[in-house]
Amino acid sequence: MKLAQLKQKVYEAWEFLNTYKGRVLQPENFKLEMLSFGDLRRKDTWVSALARFEALNAYHNCLDAYMLILNDFNFTRDRWDYEYRHQILDEFLMIPDALDLLELGLEQLLKEPFAPENRREASGFFELVEEQRSLLKLPTGPVWRLTGTYPARAS
Repeated sequence: MKLAQLKQKVYEAWEFLNTYKGRVLQPENFKLEMLSFGDLRRKDTWVSALARFEALNAYHNCLDAYMLILNDFNFTRDRWDYEYRHQILDEFLMIPDALDLLELGLEQLLKEPFAPENRREASGFFELVEEQRSLLKLPTGPVWRLTGTYPARAS
């Protein structure tokens, strides 16, 4: 995405977030808030702002937790924000209770009332989680102990 488009998307996300909060929009506040993200000439500043605003919008607009998985974080290649999916999810996970919302959403989605088609529709979310796991290099297998080491004992 070109920088001009990115700036427009950031402004729209900021505008939506502040409208939700019931604030009167003042364009001069946008620039002041953007300065907290860094140098406005750099694209990564705008990406950081976009990720933060999109994550906050997803959190504040969550009526049903399963919609986070089916809609907000179901990143498919045809979405305009696909290339920023990791940053948006990372910002979302920094919000207190955000992980609990995702867990609840998965529980809701995997329960009986949802048809298998609905679960398949969430493929973008599951791919994102798999990508995150491989990026972080988290161990998913059993934890092995080195030979000759012993577990700590209470004295």
